[in-house]
Amino acid sequence: MYKSKRIAKCINATVQMLGIAALYALASPAAAGEGDAFITLQGDNAITPLQNRLVWPAGKAMTYLSVDPRGRKLLATSSGENMIYCYDATSGNLLKKIPVGKSPKGIKIDRQGRYAFAANEGSGSISVIDVNSLDVVKAIPVGPTPHNSVVSPDNRRLYVTLQGGSSVAVVDLQRLEKVAELPAGKAPHNVDITPDGKRLYVANLGSQDVTVVDIARARIIKRIPLSPPHYGIDITPDGKYALVTGIGGTVLNVIDTRKLERIKQIEVGRGPHGVRSDADSRYAYVAVSGANQLVKIDLETLQVSERIEIGSFPFWVAVNGNT
Repeated sequence: MYKSKRIAKCINATVQMLGIAALYALASPAAAGEGDAFITLQGDNAITPLQNRLVWPAGKAMTYLSVDPRGRKLLATSSGENMIYCYDATSGNLLKKIPVGKSPKGIKIDRQGRYAFAANEGSGSISVIDVNSLDVVKAIPVGPTPHNSVVSPDNRRLYVTLQGGSSVAVVDLQRLEKVAELPAGKAPHNVDITPDGKRLYVANLGSQDVTVVDIARARIIKRIPLSPPHYGIDITPDGKYALVTGIGGTVLNVIDTRKLERIKQIEVGRGPHGVRSDADSRYAYVAVSGANQLVKIDLETLQVSERIEIGSFPFWVAVNGNT
């Protein structure tokens, strides 16, 4: 009898310990894994991670965001405050607010996680931020109304859309200086680069098209018409598709990068803007601002697979492994 009571007590103690461990695991933030998505909620002045749907308070007019390659830090622009909000990407703790230039829009962390680049539309410059110290180390003049940027696969160049003109500025990331410009359409807005680093895809507000730019030859090789602007763009990591939204419409434009043709328009809802695919090029996530949804696209079938209620006016998406 005594032995049976001791066994029962041990079992109860073990169950209690397992229960406490389970509760602790639920309460503890999980590390940001590859494929985790983060969304700016412009209507809520906030950011939300898709993996746990928590709300991280942020600033006014939150626009773009980027997560570092190790998934540890997330930086986002508050265009209304001329500020970069910096978070621990696993816990959501606000690490720092960094003053930058006027009306910052695009933010991009380089492929080594050393620097972040904020495009200051009102200042005509790029603020260079040390990701480790979270300090601005330089401001680079680039041209009229820089909007967003992309880093080359070899981490040697930054390409910046100059929405006030019809070109893309080229910044040398060793010297942290502007060294050239490449042609684009009228009022270039957002940009991405092919995995081989040979071509830029530039979505242009004024000409309402995508210009495909041969980087080595510094020339436009194709113009592809789009739905109404303004645009988000993502080239899938496998290089197969260029995905282009248009906030003035209801569709995701799918461009075949081999054929250089638009092959499909996927109905996603009113006001699509941010778009990012996961690192495996299996799914894409579209921030549909007018519907307050994040729409998940199956990239094998090119169909909507899920609609997720996400918050007020989702604007941009960053996916760990493809920011």
